[in-house]
Amino acid sequence: MAIQHKKILSIAILASLLVFSFTVSSSTAISFAQRDGSGGGNQAAAQNSQDGNNDSETGISQSSSSSQSSECLSEGSTIASCNNVSVQANQNGNNEEEEAAATDDTAVTPQSNSPPAAQATADPINASVSCGEVIKQSVKLTSNLDCKTDGIIIGADGVTVDLNGYTISGPGVSTSKVGLMLSDKDNVNIVGPGIIQNFQAGVLNTGGQDDKISAVTFTQNQIGSFNTGSANTAIEDNQFFSNNIGVASHSSTGSKLTTNLFKSNDLAGVTFVNSATNEVSFNTIQGSVSGLFFDGQSSGNTVNSNNILDNRGVDINNANGLPLNVNNNLFNDNNCNTSIPVGLCLGK
Repeated sequence: MAIQHKKILSIAILASLLVFSFTVSSSTAISFAQRDGSGGGNQAAAQNSQDGNNDSETGISQSSSSSQSSECLSEGSTIASCNNVSVQANQNGNNEEEEAAATDDTAVTPQSNSPPAAQATADPINASVSCGEVIKQSVKLTSNLDCKTDGIIIGADGVTVDLNGYTISGPGVSTSKVGLMLSDKDNVNIVGPGIIQNFQAGVLNTGGQDDKISAVTFTQNQIGSFNTGSANTAIEDNQFFSNNIGVASHSSTGSKLTTNLFKSNDLAGVTFVNSATNEVSFNTIQGSVSGLFFDGQSSGNTVNSNNILDNRGVDINNANGLPLNVNNNLFNDNNCNTSIPVGLCLGK
């Protein structure tokens, strides 16, 4: 029992320590992408993992961004609006007939008739993506990725990555590599079916808001999905198998974990450290030392209608037995056998 107790406590320690390594990895990758990017056109290009050729239609960049694009983006514009050239029709005022025609046309206004600029939230396009690429437009994978580096780095808000049934594989859980990296990126959508495996983190979300992960299988990662400093992340309909931790939240708020399956994740299915106002509902969590864990600084979270069963240590752990009136976490209608403190399981 003492060994189990130490292992339960190590969940919070592991999550805290990994924040540093993940932050360093994220900062290094993003700064490398910005430093390396001085090439060619403003429109990002999809790079084939075999030959390195660029396809100007895809809007994907191999760790690159031009200084002009960066300047434009810093003003809040979309990728497409930074790259498109605005065309205006200049009427010739010397032609009297044209002036008369314009006068007769009562609908004439100075409005632009050009189509609206494409957004990063447009439907994903088929793209051959390489490991370590910074992508700034929505993409749909066309092949598996077997990476020795990070998998894919999200370089713009509003991007969708459709795994399209393919697998992104990493170099191992002992590395600092990440399958999909979101650094301060908002409204990103990662959608399956597809597999992310063998990374230190399958998905790393640092500081993003309103991001969503759905229908993805995470397996054999140190942490399947790791949120640090993020807000309002939706994690829905995913499968987390045989990771060390399924989902870890550190200093994050407003996440919603709904209808996910967690099975045989060694230390924990889900763990929250210094995280508030998150919701965990309608999930199944089995086969871990601790099914669901909150540390003492995680407050105001809601846990409703989950099946949290057959975990080796404890099914629900609220800060190693901290009374609920201290951190104000709410537990309702959860089917479980053991909890710390007692009384968190339905009918027990």
